[in-house]
Amino acid sequence: MHVSLGLSTVVLLFCGKFRPLGTVPNVTLPAQSLSSQPVSILSLTNSGELHQMISQVGYFREYYAKAAQVSNMNELIYDYQLEKEARKYNSCHLDQDTWKRLEREPHYYLYKEQLENDFVEYAALHRNDTKGIKGYFGNEDMFSAVLHPKVEKLGCHYFFSLCVHKIWSRADVFTDVKRSTVRGLCIFGPKNRFTPNATLYGKPGSRCSGKPTSGGLCNVPRENYYYF
Repeated sequence: MHVSLGLSTVVLLFCGKFRPLGTVPNVTLPAQSLSSQPVSILSLTNSGELHQMISQVGYFREYYAKAAQVSNMNELIYDYQLEKEARKYNSCHLDQDTWKRLEREPHYYLYKEQLENDFVEYAALHRNDTKGIKGYFGNEDMFSAVLHPKVEKLGCHYFFSLCVHKIWSRADVFTDVKRSTVRGLCIFGPKNRFTPNATLYGKPGSRCSGKPTSGGLCNVPRENYYYF
């Protein structure tokens, strides 16, 4: 790890190894069974891998909110229309036109969890430096979409063949990871939620409009979304 491990107990619990198996934290799936949905064969064939990806995103948001004391981090609802959009970018090796289209979508590549855990630890150690942490959330930064507090939904695509990305050079301050395998891609929405200066600080869940989840995230109204 790049940063010191002299953390409090609450920060140490962020480590991925303590995650309960078989749960999808703070990501709500449609009530119907997966087999009853008009979803892609990819999702049905790789539902286990897709489930793990969704779980990884949910934990990352929850643990970051606790580490950085973000008071208005939303939970997420899974959206099959966004999954359909994510499937258009089914490889790490995109042509130039496809890459330009992806840059216009709020997206996140699923890197190894060590990278995410390192950033959570860094945020916990520097939680009072909100200006410094904010510097990692520009339009082209790797966490700008996945950790935006006001997004409400996501859709993901699992890559059949793992590929490798070189990690953004500015990440050197919080991790020793230089290259990472990529398991897939998630796209977030709605786009009009990506406003600057949206992050509020304080006790997680304290700036929600209603009652927060047990993990300190803000509930998203279910009636806002359809899944087909």
